[in-house]
Amino acid sequence: MQSSTINKEIKDVFYLIALQGLNYIAPLLVLPYLMKVLGAEKFGYIGFSLSVMQYLMLIVDFGFNLTATKRITLAKNNHEELNQIFTSTLYAKIGLLAISFVVLILLACIPRFAEYKQTMFVMFPMVIGNAFTFVWLFQGLGKIKIVSIVNVIAKLSILPLTFILVKSSDDYLIAALLQSLVIMVGTMISVGIIIRGKWISIVSFVKKNTFFELKESFPVFLSSAATSIYMASFVIVLGYFSTSAEVGQYSAVDRIMRALCYLVLTPVLQAFYPKITYLGKDNKPEAISLVYKLLIFVGICMFMIFIGMYFLSPFIIVFLGNDYQNANVLFKIMAFAPIFIGIGGIVAQLGILALGNSTDKKNYQHTYFIAGIVALITVFPTAFFWGANGVAISLLITEATVCILMFWFGRKILF
Repeated sequence: MQSSTINKEIKDVFYLIALQGLNYIAPLLVLPYLMKVLGAEKFGYIGFSLSVMQYLMLIVDFGFNLTATKRITLAKNNHEELNQIFTSTLYAKIGLLAISFVVLILLACIPRFAEYKQTMFVMFPMVIGNAFTFVWLFQGLGKIKIVSIVNVIAKLSILPLTFILVKSSDDYLIAALLQSLVIMVGTMISVGIIIRGKWISIVSFVKKNTFFELKESFPVFLSSAATSIYMASFVIVLGYFSTSAEVGQYSAVDRIMRALCYLVLTPVLQAFYPKITYLGKDNKPEAISLVYKLLIFVGICMFMIFIGMYFLSPFIIVFLGNDYQNANVLFKIMAFAPIFIGIGGIVAQLGILALGNSTDKKNYQHTYFIAGIVALITVFPTAFFWGANGVAISLLITEATVCILMFWFGRKILF
């Protein structure tokens, strides 16, 4: 890779970080408003339902954001193959969307979750919109900046309506619907861009091609499913053992922590994953050197997030409101998670997935299976005895497990 190309990717990262910053401005302004107006209980409804939607979006994504992205990156100069990959992936996602709706109905039938039923159905359009955002196409074609711009437009145009339409705790369903509309609006804009640009054409449905895409993505899907055990499942387990108010507190701190993490990590992964994948074919040592630099950059950023969350948590709580005065311990526990999330994410996606072989991908999958087991072993007793603080401890243990195992399995590729 020429230095000018590397400089371009670095500029893309900072550009994406700036856009991600705008992406998070609206939610972070709306978040404290929702906490105060809805109260911790009704905000807990939204936090719980959002975790369920993350599960359903996981089903629809099915790992395509990694596998389809990689295949499109390698086939972007072959229009016929590009159309075939897009069409097969699209049909697969439509089928998975139908399955996700069936799963939602089954969850809504569980008596313990009856109080969240309405909110879950109101937020399901979020899953529909997510199915057709085509991030994997934009990323594979090297046009990920467009997705970031679309997300900014959608969030800055829809989320401010919260201040106009949500006036009391009785308006929690409106607040939930607005969360879904953000993704729906972004999807409509993205589809319009694709159609206008004539980037792809939908070809005839071929059953074997669709099943091939599902087979290619299945290992990543299993890994993502295991990941969700400690991302979305923790909130669901907490919702089973604790009150919706405590769910609201945990969800708030978790959302803040992840917003800060992914503000840095997501642009780096999106900008460099296709390039490192492509570079690894011709110049693997240079690709590894680039991963090292990104590892240092992300590590420094995550340490700064740790400092901010740990030492500034009292000021953050004052900003969030009186219902969250008991969240100080949560902030201090979760402050350590970004370090593990950032470093583990770089090694996993830019090392193991981008540069590794089929055996390395299986090791990636095994990592999340092990982490999922660790999560299940720890989350139920910690949630039962210590509530939200216990779930946060379980989260931290699981993230540390992922990071350590990614280093272990990635050592032969990167070190």
